[in-house]
Amino acid sequence: MITISDQGTKIKEGHITKVEGAIDGVLPPTYKNFLLATNGGIPTPDTVDIHGAPGSPTDIQVFFGIGREVQSSDLIWNIKLISNRFPGMRLLPIACDSGGNVFCLDIFKEFSGGVVYFDLSASNPSPYEVAPSFEVFLEKIRVWS
Repeated sequence: MITISDQGTKIKEGHITKVEGAIDGVLPPTYKNFLLATNGGIPTPDTVDIHGAPGSPTDIQVFFGIGREVQSSDLIWNIKLISNRFPGMRLLPIACDSGGNVFCLDIFKEFSGGVVYFDLSASNPSPYEVAPSFEVFLEKIRVWS
């Protein structure tokens, strides 16, 4: 079980609708409920294993939220950043690690909601599968050992 500190200000369904408009799709219910409950923040514990990724395991520095004070923690800001970096790919950035690499909901597979990880320091970043759903992703977060 994870706890989220430094949660964002409470949001409503209308905020979710704006995000869905930005990605031209519907958020998976578990992720939508997570945003409504926390609006992002810092998880404890914060470690996740990424099969095949260099430097795995890694941390989750922050979950992005809507209207966050720190621009790099804002969901809409990150949507624009990732869509510019990976044109044509349908990704929803949901969190980053301390190295600035991103965790995304895979929305290019018919809005499957699977979580992928991109090592942005790689010359040609490609996705590493992390979990088949946001719910499973949350279950995989563990204490650093």
